[in-house]
Amino acid sequence: MKIITSLIAIGGLLAAPTATAEWNIDLSKQSRLRISGFGTLGLATSDQSQAALTRDIADQEGISSSSLPLSTDSRLGMQIDAIINAEWSATVQAVLKDRPAQTIEESLQWAFISYRPNANWQLRAGRVGLDIGLVSDQRNIGYSYLWVRPPIEFYGRLPLLQFNGGDATYSFDVDDVNLSLKVFAGEASPFYPSNPNYNISIAPLWGGNVNLRWEDWHAQLSYVGTQIQSNHPGLQELQAGIDQIAAFYPDAASLSQRYTLKGTQNHFLSAGLAYEGDPWRAQVEFGRLLHGNGFVSDIYMAYASVGYRIGSITPYLGYSTLWPANGRPQVPSPLPDPLLQAAAERPFADSYSNQETLTLGGRWDFYNNLALKLQYDLVHVRNGDGIGLWRTDNDTQPQPKEFSNIFSATLDFVF
Repeated sequence: MKIITSLIAIGGLLAAPTATAEWNIDLSKQSRLRISGFGTLGLATSDQSQAALTRDIADQEGISSSSLPLSTDSRLGMQIDAIINAEWSATVQAVLKDRPAQTIEESLQWAFISYRPNANWQLRAGRVGLDIGLVSDQRNIGYSYLWVRPPIEFYGRLPLLQFNGGDATYSFDVDDVNLSLKVFAGEASPFYPSNPNYNISIAPLWGGNVNLRWEDWHAQLSYVGTQIQSNHPGLQELQAGIDQIAAFYPDAASLSQRYTLKGTQNHFLSAGLAYEGDPWRAQVEFGRLLHGNGFVSDIYMAYASVGYRIGSITPYLGYSTLWPANGRPQVPSPLPDPLLQAAAERPFADSYSNQETLTLGGRWDFYNNLALKLQYDLVHVRNGDGIGLWRTDNDTQPQPKEFSNIFSATLDFVF
């Protein structure tokens, strides 16, 4: 409710003309403090009653006929940029949104020092954004992209938005083409909603990307690798239960080992291409996510979107999909205890995703720094099997319906 109240209040303030606030400070003649913000007041509902589709798998709530309609897409952000001199600056960004833990640690998205020794190099250290897609740094800023939310089938399985560490970017121009190369490394401990909720310890995290920009085009190739340093408490209990029947269950050792997170590595690779001309806007991305454990399937994900601006209105059409690389993992042989059998099957089901979405929507930029969006999504869970992006409070974990209709509306703003 605090999120909703704050957003309604700021939405009312934005009825007046908006402007970016800036104040000079006395560090030097070139010093400047810039304060800016962004937010979304969003409504979303669906015809699903027992299963809710999440914006990403780290969200506490999701979209269903019984969920709070304002919770999934609504968010409020504030950013402070301190320009110390021509080389040095500092940035802090905090975002209030739906998450399992409403703490300062979870709300702080960016907090870094930036050093630019010349026009080609930028070095950042602190808490920085994880740049692994065309809209990675803007995922919380609804005003910056065309849709109500980034395509769930692509970005929904990538809940990590920032990390603690640093990155280095080298950029240069070749004729009309700008090329930038980035490498990054660090660690992260995102809070993940489950039963029970827990922090995932990721160390190290590493990767990089290549960005190519020319005229209205933008292409990006990205890679990120992670190593997990913690295990889920529920998985540890499951392993202990399986180990207790090792004497009369021959697959106990191999099955128990499959539920290990600690020490495993994950790898994500993606390629994207975007065009932002006038009046057309188009974007496509493809990714491959490889898991190092034995209960989460490796997956492919992709989306394509196109919009056409007519005055202040931009209708758009999109398609997004993700599918498993090797099918759904299975328990090798039936366990003698039915309750233990159900517990052993659940991690396979909880993490398995196989679905596609057809999106139709429109964006109306009706006032300076304000945009109204309406969107309809037809979600198809292939073969009625794929819980990974869905949330439910029912312990029996009912499958989402094969087809779901989702209706969304947002008011996006920057100030």
